[in-house]
Amino acid sequence: MGRPGENIGTLVRAVREQLESPDTAYVKNCLERLTGREKLGALEALELMAPALANSINAMVVGGRSLDSRTYKALLKDLPALPDEAP
Repeated sequence: MGRPGENIGTLVRAVREQLESPDTAYVKNCLERLTGREKLGALEALELMAPALANSINAMVVGGRSLDSRTYKALLKDLPALPDEAP
């Protein structure tokens, strides 16, 4: 197993890849919101988004099904709240 910093880096790269796909335009919208209205730096925003992707991937693997984009969108929508702050 890699170090924690390596894991977040891998997730950030995956989020960056999603920014280019028309299928995940909501990811780009989230980044624009976080860097615009929420005034976060791009890397800080991506590092907040990465755990949402990790959560969705984990649910996908555990549940043996495809990525649930509705849940992923909801997690992104709640950012920048931390998990214990989300409603």
